[in-house]
Amino acid sequence: RDQLGALATDCNKHRTKVDKRRQRSVFRDVLRAVEDGDFPSETIRFAKESVTIDSWSRKRTYDAFREFVGAGMNYHLQANEFIRDVFDLGPPVLEDPAALKSMKISRVERHLHNSAAFKARTKARNKFRDKRVDVGEF
Repeated sequence: RDQLGALATDCNKHRTKVDKRRQRSVFRDVLRAVEDGDFPSETIRFAKESVTIDSWSRKRTYDAFREFVGAGMNYHLQANEFIRDVFDLGPPVLEDPAALKSMKISRVERHLHNSAAFKARTKARNKFRDKRVDVGEF
């Protein structure tokens, strides 16, 4: 327990701030688990589903996949059968393409919306510029 406490507050000049922060966070969680006997469970949501990380082995597995896959973890949780099998998510949930297409706004509507937003930003910016007081010459 004392060794875990020392590692939780370990400082080393040759590590980056991010690595130090991550190490302290992990060791605080481990120390809390050893002292109190509980694991801080997490729920990761993706699309309309979620996976609960409720043990150290599941957390380590999820972190390993996340390290390997990178930013595409949510996509793989949705579509990759192997990863879904590892986390007991069952077969991939297929969305109806017709329903997805009906939810999407058309290109013309999106263009009109973006044009209106651009015009509103321009007007607000010009109004702000007009309000500035001309200090004059120094």
